[in-house]
Amino acid sequence: MIAMEGAARMLQSAPDESYLVELSDGVLRLSFNRPQYGNAIPKTTVPQLTALFQAAQADPAVRCILVRGEGKVFSAGGDVASFADSIKQDVATRQADFAHRLPLARELVEAIVAFDRPIVASVRGAAAGAGLLYPLVADYAIGDDSAAFVFAHQRVGLSPDGGVTAVLPQVVGVRMARMLLMTAAKVDAAEAHRLGILHRVVEADVLEEQAMKAARRLAQAPQRAIVTAKRLVNGAAGRSLAQILDAETDGIVACVGDNDFEEGVTAFLEKRAPAFPSAR
Repeated sequence: MIAMEGAARMLQSAPDESYLVELSDGVLRLSFNRPQYGNAIPKTTVPQLTALFQAAQADPAVRCILVRGEGKVFSAGGDVASFADSIKQDVATRQADFAHRLPLARELVEAIVAFDRPIVASVRGAAAGAGLLYPLVADYAIGDDSAAFVFAHQRVGLSPDGGVTAVLPQVVGVRMARMLLMTAAKVDAAEAHRLGILHRVVEADVLEEQAMKAARRLAQAPQRAIVTAKRLVNGAAGRSLAQILDAETDGIVACVGDNDFEEGVTAFLEKRAPAFPSAR
């Protein structure tokens, strides 16, 4: 009970409102809230975001996370403007500073990837740098015609970070990932849809509505079934067919023990929409 109360306390907006949080109907809506800075994420905010995702993982009331940005840009990623201070430092100090920063960013990436329920990304405008991780790792990514994906690390003399080299090849394939990163590419909404970075492109005036509709649909799903599906797909790479089939068998056996299974079958026979107990 104490742990649950602690998790609930962490499901809050940032003290400086650099991101906003709202939990409703099982959907935790995370909104980056620095539109005047392209929703760039300050380094001081990174540990708070990590704690947010860890708390969401610990709280069964969070059945889906919807990530979006206020204003015209999804997220410019790290706060590149702050790099101006870095180039004033001597090289050794600068490298030590980044060596300290990056493990904090790593903890955030690990917390996002470890979240075992659905993640929806609603992309308006540019997603760049570390901001790319959210739509790339999302189970459902939706955007409007303004959505753009900017693989911009190289433009400031940096190699990729933020887990992008892990998740981008899973989405577009290794060869395409190399090309996007090595050419500092900018991908528009139509191309992102073709590559599978976006699952759907909609009109700007319905983006928010359609993103929330998708998030609520996922939040209303039978929880063991949807968590198991995500775990099975994520764990399939490198496994033999026999291992995958064994894992699928274990998943089905666990699911048929749930009230959700009984409700799903009953609703099917009664020709009505199911109301899964685990999603109430």
